[in-house]
Amino acid sequence: MTMRRTISVSGVVLAVLLLTTLAVGTVTAGRSDLNTARAATARFHAVANAEAAGYGLPPAGVPLHECISSFDDSGAMGFHLINGGLLDATIDATAPEALVYAPDDHGKLKLVALEYVVFKADWDAAHPGTTPELFGEAFMETSAPNRYDIPAFYALHVWLWNSNPMGLFAPFNQSVSCDGA
Repeated sequence: MTMRRTISVSGVVLAVLLLTTLAVGTVTAGRSDLNTARAATARFHAVANAEAAGYGLPPAGVPLHECISSFDDSGAMGFHLINGGLLDATIDATAPEALVYAPDDHGKLKLVALEYVVFKADWDAAHPGTTPELFGEAFMETSAPNRYDIPAFYALHVWLWNSNPMGLFAPFNQSVSCDGA
């Protein structure tokens, strides 16, 4: 009886150690990918660098041209500078489809987040039956019609450059405001 208990306890301890190792490995890989994204996008703190790399505001009159706030006062996203050349069925941690900037009290734009976007139809055609993931996080699906006046899409916000009390991957941030826009 004591031998069986020892084997059972040893088995449980081994299982816990393996699961802990896997979990730590996943967290470490996610952090590594986040560090890679941070290094690849640090130059975009200067809006001029983002524009030179192909990012820009959509034309005036289009919903994504404006500073985006939540409808329920749970925060804001900010302005989205989008690189249309990156809107395909590929997701790359070093090349976000959108850079999110928040205005300060004087209207100056500050890089606060990255947004990874893929249109649902493109993703589903290339990767049937799956949802895109990055940094160990599943993308959020937004159906059409939507407030942005674009086709259904998957998106993941990553608040790398501004702390978000709602979480690193939350779509809105309570510490961001469009008041200075």
